Amino acid sequence: MDKLSIKLHIANRIYPMKIERKSEEFIRNAVKEIKERLKFYEENYAIKDKQDLLAMCLIEYASKLESINNT
Repeated sequence: MDKLSIKLHIANRIYPMKIERKSEEFIRNAVKEIKERLKFYEENYAIKDKQDLLAMCLIEYASKLESINNT
C-alpha cells in the first residue's frame, strides 16, 4: 500500500506518522477537532498543562466511542 509520511502538530509537539493516503483527510480532520477541544478545555478550565488537556480530550473521545460501541 502507498504510505504517506506526515507530521501532526498537536499541543506544542510534533507527531510523525506513516499513514495510508486514503486516511489523510480523516486524520487531518481529527487533528483539527482535537485542537478545537484543547482550546475549549484551556479556555474553560484552570488547566494549562498541554498533556493534561490532551488527556481530557482522550477521555472525552474514548467515552464517546465506548457509548457508541455499547448501544
